[in-house]
Amino acid sequence: MIAVVVKEGGVLEVQDVPEPGPGPNQIKVKIAYAGICGSDPKIIEAKGMPEPPQGAIGWPQKALPTISTGVRILGHEASGTIVTIGKDVKGDFKVGQRVAMDCRSTCGSCYYCQNKMEHFCIKVTKFMGLMAEYAVFNENVVFPLPDDLPLDTGAFLEPVSIAVHALDIAKVKVGDSVIITGGGTIGLLAMQLAIKSGASQVLVSEPIAQKRKLAKLLGADVVVDPFREDLLALSNKLTDGRGFNVCIEACGITSVARQLILLAERCGTIVWAATYPFGLDLGVPIDYMYSRELSIHSVFSSPYSFPRALQIMPKLDLKQLITVYPLKDAVKAFKDYKMGKGIKIMLQP
Repeated sequence: MIAVVVKEGGVLEVQDVPEPGPGPNQIKVKIAYAGICGSDPKIIEAKGMPEPPQGAIGWPQKALPTISTGVRILGHEASGTIVTIGKDVKGDFKVGQRVAMDCRSTCGSCYYCQNKMEHFCIKVTKFMGLMAEYAVFNENVVFPLPDDLPLDTGAFLEPVSIAVHALDIAKVKVGDSVIITGGGTIGLLAMQLAIKSGASQVLVSEPIAQKRKLAKLLGADVVVDPFREDLLALSNKLTDGRGFNVCIEACGITSVARQLILLAERCGTIVWAATYPFGLDLGVPIDYMYSRELSIHSVFSSPYSFPRALQIMPKLDLKQLITVYPLKDAVKAFKDYKMGKGIKIMLQP
């Protein structure tokens, strides 16, 4: 089968690889669409997990995806149709069924799984390698798509689950003011969910004009080019100097993550919902946070969010976020992604 493979030195190629076969408890899926995620470049660079700060407790061991075919295939967001069902699969699945998949199958028995933190499962099975014609999964991470959700938008299940978890953490209430930095996939998904959660004012800060235009089209009250406008001055004007109730960072720029501390209202909530460069220190002004009772949270994966993400997806505008490339053009698709072209680039085998 054809797949997007990462070779030594971070070289990306599309090549023939062995086609995977399902185990007795697994389901084989013919991939329809596979999305490019902001974390994929880090996987290409083989950085794995960041090194812990000195003295950190409970840090997970380093782990890179293990692929059953023996090569490193990219991709962890996808939709497709079931082609083979293992003989010991207990769920009510059918060949030809349209599905989307999680890339992580948790054990359900470790300390973290038993204490409502399944995203930190220490025995997790990773089903990476979805930028290919076929992939296999444990049945507990295969989700049938509703009839009103086509396969292209169905491939948003994993990123929508991240946005759902971010909104869970942010606790947006009716009437809240919200600022979102970054108009990429997670930023625009979080924006739509914030609006549906009752936010009365949503500002999106994004330097790329195409993304600002789309944010406005999808419901943002204000869009800002942070390279041309003073975000702090504008925020003071829009909120009468109080700051925003909720600040969601979705661009992955460390200086912006720190800036949100200055944009939050007293008792405000800041959510870092992107991936960030390894090893950098923000230098958080602890006295300022103390005096304003600010809360900072981060988003790592999306525990228990897939079923709710699946329920809300038909209510979201996802089509306008999609740009499709043939799987064979994956190298070009990644180059365009790094140049900021498109919102959610999807590869179609």
